Amino acid sequence: MFHLLSDTEVALNEILVASRESVDHYEDAIKLVENTEVAERFQHIAQQRKLFFKRLSAAIRELGDLPSVPDPDKETGEMLLHHLGAALTPDYTNEAIAQRLEAEQHLQELINNARDTDPNENCRALLEDLANQVTNAIKLLSNMN
Repeated sequence: MFHLLSDTEVALNEILVASRESVDHYEDAIKLVENTEVAERFQHIAQQRKLFFKRLSAAIRELGDLPSVPDPDKETGEMLLHHLGAALTPDYTNEAIAQRLEAEQHLQELINNARDTDPNENCRALLEDLANQVTNAIKLLSNMN
């Protein structure tokens, strides 16, 4: 049976995929930066983000959909480019921070778009919590530059 996805289901799945991708990229970037303080902050952000996976997945299931996962080929390609950039750059730290900041801003846009879909109360609370985590990550990354 075909199930037409609601705008909220689509938006939450986009956020879940972007969140999972962000964690994968943070964990990969940890290997590419030489600055241990930056690596520790990346690890902290990734750990905080992981706390939302179950909640997002549950909210998506509650709405009647199955949670999506990132495209592994796309992620592998992006990470290969990051590794190539790191190999060609004496200190890849600033580039890694800029990439993570851009990803956080994209996630913030996805959250704002999801808010516009008229989500239920549970989803609104989840989006608010995630928005706060993303805002804190953006502040942390901005202060590293």
